[in-house]
Amino acid sequence: MHVKKTFNNNVLLADNNGHEVVLIGKGIGFQKKVGQVIDESAVDKMYTPTEDRWLTLFDELINDISPKYFEIASQIIKVAEKKLNTKFNAYLLIAITDHIHFAVQRTRDKIVIRNELLWEIQHFYPTEYAVGQEALQMIDKLFGVQLADDEAGFIALKFVENRTSSQYRTDKGAQMTKLLSDIITIVQYQLQTHLDENSMSYQRFLVHLRFFVERITGSKKVNTSEETDDVLYAHVFKKYPQAFNCTQKITQFVKSTLNKNISLNEQVYVTIHIQRIINEMSQQS
Repeated sequence: MHVKKTFNNNVLLADNNGHEVVLIGKGIGFQKKVGQVIDESAVDKMYTPTEDRWLTLFDELINDISPKYFEIASQIIKVAEKKLNTKFNAYLLIAITDHIHFAVQRTRDKIVIRNELLWEIQHFYPTEYAVGQEALQMIDKLFGVQLADDEAGFIALKFVENRTSSQYRTDKGAQMTKLLSDIITIVQYQLQTHLDENSMSYQRFLVHLRFFVERITGSKKVNTSEETDDVLYAHVFKKYPQAFNCTQKITQFVKSTLNKNISLNEQVYVTIHIQRIINEMSQQS
């Protein structure tokens, strides 16, 4: 591999058999000039874009912010790949870099953005969230900025969205997409409405459904005997009859199509999300 462009001591653009790649490694770009051979033992991570769009986004971002953000993002990705036992697509580098830069700037300016999906992320993606928390410690160590737990949730979601493990591809992906579509169809039919895809309640419901669908279509057995708050279940049943009835239709559908039982706790959470949609609809009418 040969140097095409040096961004700083630790980040450079290289030519790898006629293909442009981004290399990150401690001291890999130190006093390097265009055309020089790269010591491959110094490469910590190599990002090989499969689309021209990736390099365009990379160029735009690295011209706007310090390469240090790419370095920390790459370190976080390396930790995540090891602890989550998965691989990510090249876009994760750009996504994590951009997010960290924005989060650090916002925190320094005392601007807080709450993660409306934090509870769901913590409960349905605990391992990804734990890596997100570790990422916050790495960011604090480098920049001296302590980010809120909300940011660990945002980073965890980016792990979920950009992984390339075969278990999330093809057949399972198609099955999940169809199941999501079928459930949303059931909700729209039961509520006799077309859901507003731009509303916050819909977005939260959709993310919750994705977690829900991934769990019930996964290879692991779903625990349907988990401890349930009977008082909460009874309260939801009585207070939100329309939403609860909608949830029962979903439960029956999942049982008939996948032969999977839905826990009472899960029914409670689905009902609450549907009720949020109903509340938003009533406010708009």
